[in-house]
Amino acid sequence: MKRPIRILAICQEDPEWILGGMGRHIAELYRSMGAREDVAVDLLVNGPDEYPKNFHGCTKYYSDKLVCWKPTVPNISSILISDIQMIRTVCKLIAQGKRWDLVHCHEWNSVQTSRVVRDSLNIPMVGTMHLCISKLMQGVDLPEHMREKGTPNFSQEDIFLMQQEGHLIMDSNELILCSYSYEDVIREVFLTKRPINVIYNGIRPEDWKMDFISGESIRKKYNLPDRPIALFVGRIADMKGIRPLLESIEMGDTGFCVVLCGEVNANTEHDKENWEVTKLIRKTVKKYPERLQWVGFQKNKDLKAFYSIAQIGVMPSTHEPFGIVALEFMAMGVPVIATEIEGLGEIVVNGREEYAMIIDTHSSVQIYEAMKYLFNNPQAREELSQLGYKRLKDFDWDVAADKTIQVYKKAIHQHKIVNMERKAS
Repeated sequence: MKRPIRILAICQEDPEWILGGMGRHIAELYRSMGAREDVAVDLLVNGPDEYPKNFHGCTKYYSDKLVCWKPTVPNISSILISDIQMIRTVCKLIAQGKRWDLVHCHEWNSVQTSRVVRDSLNIPMVGTMHLCISKLMQGVDLPEHMREKGTPNFSQEDIFLMQQEGHLIMDSNELILCSYSYEDVIREVFLTKRPINVIYNGIRPEDWKMDFISGESIRKKYNLPDRPIALFVGRIADMKGIRPLLESIEMGDTGFCVVLCGEVNANTEHDKENWEVTKLIRKTVKKYPERLQWVGFQKNKDLKAFYSIAQIGVMPSTHEPFGIVALEFMAMGVPVIATEIEGLGEIVVNGREEYAMIIDTHSSVQIYEAMKYLFNNPQAREELSQLGYKRLKDFDWDVAADKTIQVYKKAIHQHKIVNMERKAS
């Protein structure tokens, strides 16, 4: 029997503390791989623990907890600290005799550590891009009147982030994206013709079941209004369409209470509270507590409780590489209002069939009208719920794992050929 392919997967998110789509991807992809015998996966993540632990058949390692200096520029300095911590951990593992056949880099903020592993062990690197920051720097997530005109004035931090994304795209032996539309984004932004593998994320419907008892407990815990819930799940960010959603609440009472499940992606509490959108949310909650509530970040168990009390899901995203939350809504039988943007569009629309109520990006009017329509039409909600559940059959984590392993094998094979050619010359 052949030995399994040994993989080191590097990611800044801990799959047991899921912050967004990348965390869910890591958790579920390697859960599927951990059940297989043809791969042996080590995960290197940033997390609260210090000692290795089993994660669904994979071994999870935590980056070294060394703090080498206090960050003065939070984003860049904290990334450099994280790189040093992870590289120290990798060096310790190699010193202990650990070896891998391939390193899988998840996102730009793991690329420097992944390159060290690749070069130190002369193994191939596979990269997965979960979100293109360089595209967001063009202001595509903002309303037209807020976008910067003329030549963008990039900061040193902006340039650093774009460089890291460039390394991820150009230095990976094989590149993976989660949607076909995002392939167009990458080719447009980075002017690359390199081969790209598109592998959809998946969903496990059996893991997403209604739990009305937990749902009612969570309603009491957060003292939510006694009215139907329209649920928003995700980071509180412009790319998620938070501004038009807040504007729609000001337009009138749809009958729903919009519940925001998510947190602002800020370096400090001061930055979070001084962001204009945070102030707008606080103001709107105070003005219309029956229309809007903000419950912050929710771990998996409580998140499922919120899904259980939701009558509709709202996804007014202006930029979305995939949109895994749409699959979670559908698995819970929650009808979805969504934009048809990028990867999200590949979930909610398939050919001529629509699996959600489709709205335009940046349209507070359409959000308001869609919510009001669904509030007054329970039959339409039921039809959307059934359509959404029907869509799930095309998204499977075991299939995603199998396709990813095929990419691993391809990268390893091509790397061996290159090595042989170098030796021959």
